[in-house]
Amino acid sequence: MVDHSSTLFAIAMMAFIVYLSRAGGYFIGLQLRHISGMKPILETLPGCAFMAILAPAVRQGTLTEILAMAFVVLLMWRTNNVAVATITGMIILLLGDNYLGNG
Repeated sequence: MVDHSSTLFAIAMMAFIVYLSRAGGYFIGLQLRHISGMKPILETLPGCAFMAILAPAVRQGTLTEILAMAFVVLLMWRTNNVAVATITGMIILLLGDNYLGNG
């Protein structure tokens, strides 16, 4: 049986930790931007964080997941539009298993 209060507590804690990591990163970035040698690192860091998530997912992903990820990366590179890339990736994930037979 699922304990709903524990589930809600876990979701709230995850949201809180994500908020702290994002806000903390923002405030640390504001403090470090004055250091001249830190600017290239701060500009590169989001790409490194993205690749840290992307690489294991591609290695363990199904054909549909890899295809969706490739389209998201391609659309982000070509259009620089997060909404279009994300929606396209979600559509591929939703419809891909039906057509590629991964489900």
